[in-house]
Amino acid sequence: MPDHVIPHPDLAGYVLGALDPGEVGAFEAHLAACPECRQELAELEGLPAMLERATPPVELPPGLRERTFAAVDRAAAEAESEAAAQAGARTARPGARRSLRWLAVAAAAVVILVGGLATGIRLFGPGPGTNFALAAPNGGPASGHARVHRIRAGLVVDLTVKHLPPADAGHVYECWFVGPGDTLQNQNRISAGTFTVGPDGSASVHMVTAADLARFPKMGITLEPNDGIPLRRGPKLLASP
Repeated sequence: MPDHVIPHPDLAGYVLGALDPGEVGAFEAHLAACPECRQELAELEGLPAMLERATPPVELPPGLRERTFAAVDRAAAEAESEAAAQAGARTARPGARRSLRWLAVAAAAVVILVGGLATGIRLFGPGPGTNFALAAPNGGPASGHARVHRIRAGLVVDLTVKHLPPADAGHVYECWFVGPGDTLQNQNRISAGTFTVGPDGSASVHMVTAADLARFPKMGITLEPNDGIPLRRGPKLLASP
């Protein structure tokens, strides 16, 4: 039997990288001699990767991480007191064990998701992403819609277009993020990728780009020669307002 509450008060902080170096060393030394903690760690060690995939890395509000893990520490102390109050008991009751484990998981989720929400508002306005409505500058039937959201690698673009004119084998459609003052002579844009359309002029495209929306706040679609030259030379077929 371990001589501490299960799970260990430092387990959640260790899993989420919140301990200082001295605490890490002490807990790893404890792990070497505690099979119960090793089992608990095995059950929770996939949590950081799961949360990382769920939301982008963020700068947390001051004190949020400390306040969250302080709540975990308080719960651990309460569970340990309950265990000590039981005659001959060396571990917390099963219910307390489950509650404490899920408190650690909830603490991680609060730290990551609250920060992620704040970042989403800062980058895109209300909501976790932004939408672009694309229309033909000349008033034609072509149209499009793009949904953009942030991941660790940059921006994910989910683009749908309809009624674009056919393109021959030597040309591709190109999706651009466009900055202020962009002209053919002085271009201020970055490509998100190229694509082709079906016989009906429609396509659904998934792209990833490192474009900065603060610098390139608009989107456009042009028809370009398929020769690898990273400049706009062809006609503008769709554009956001």
